Amino acid sequence: MMQDTQTLEICSAIFQSNFPPKRVPYVDIAKGIGIILVVMGHNDFALIAPFAHKLIYSFHMPMFFFMSGMFFKPDMPFLNFITNRFHRVLKPFLAILLLIFFASLSFSKISLLIAGRRLIKAMYGSGYYIDWVQLWFLPHLFAVSLFAYFFFQVVKGMRPQWLRWILLAALYTAGILSMKLFWPFEFSVFGKALTLHGLPYGLDMVAVSSFFFILGYELNQHHKEAWFAKEIVFVVSGALLLFMVWYFPARIDLNLRQFDSLVINTVEALTGILFILALSRRLERIGWLSPIFSYVGQASLIVLLFQVPIQDFWGQKLFAITEDQSISYWLSFVAGVIGPLLINALFIRPNTIVREWFGQSAPEEQRHMVVSTT
Repeated sequence: MMQDTQTLEICSAIFQSNFPPKRVPYVDIAKGIGIILVVMGHNDFALIAPFAHKLIYSFHMPMFFFMSGMFFKPDMPFLNFITNRFHRVLKPFLAILLLIFFASLSFSKISLLIAGRRLIKAMYGSGYYIDWVQLWFLPHLFAVSLFAYFFFQVVKGMRPQWLRWILLAALYTAGILSMKLFWPFEFSVFGKALTLHGLPYGLDMVAVSSFFFILGYELNQHHKEAWFAKEIVFVVSGALLLFMVWYFPARIDLNLRQFDSLVINTVEALTGILFILALSRRLERIGWLSPIFSYVGQASLIVLLFQVPIQDFWGQKLFAITEDQSISYWLSFVAGVIGPLLINALFIRPNTIVREWFGQSAPEEQRHMVVSTT
């Protein structure tokens, strides 16, 4: 009997190791909400709804780092880890840069030399040098993942555990206080003065982004998702977020190295993350609405990659026709969400090679991926 039990346990372990875990519905919903907020913020929304725009920029990027860290695996062998990070994060970045390069050569009068220079600059990984500025997130997330991996290698034997929280908080504070040092910074090469905006892959702000990334991992490890189902968490976090952004409108824009207040921005970011996750648990119960946000969330990487050029194109076209800023914004916003979803469904998912270049597993192999990154 004991042998039979052991055999069943071994078979169960083998079975589970060969099949990915089920997706977490509320996380997919939160990703969907988050990427919709990203699309909403990447247009003239500040002119139409200034307060809502401030609300979005109080927490939306920290939230993506937080959710990306939720399914982080610091115990993987380093070679496996770095290979996984490359396929999930850097390959989509490189794929889009090459797409922009060849599209520029094919559909514009740009010279090969200028297009090549733009490609090389974009590979630096700073939004300042990328034509589709939102792409800065991917190389930076790669750097954040490496930072978090080495952080856990250093602190895994640290006792008591609260010491690592002190270390993380100290790194976070230092990162915020030094954020402007490299935006821009000057140096000389062979006597020639050069100016750069940010370190490669956003290394100058990696301690800031990693703070939220590691928080996401720690919360998921301690199974605190029950918090998000509580009515009081939903109400208090939502009310607190609205109150703080109304009276303390500090802004976070990591791409531009903007972090107005260490205390206010941190509290607003954490409150916003908590509110969106609590909201997601409620939407999870609405049968007709949750699949919509979940579907958008599962394609969040593709929406991130393509939404800016689609919005810009349709925004200009629609404004020329309607001469109404509000109408052109909302219609281009819808196009910025639906357009990438169609690209994903019609061109990326059905093609095995293209799908792999965009960091996606086969449908039956999909894992928990936040912006297809874990």
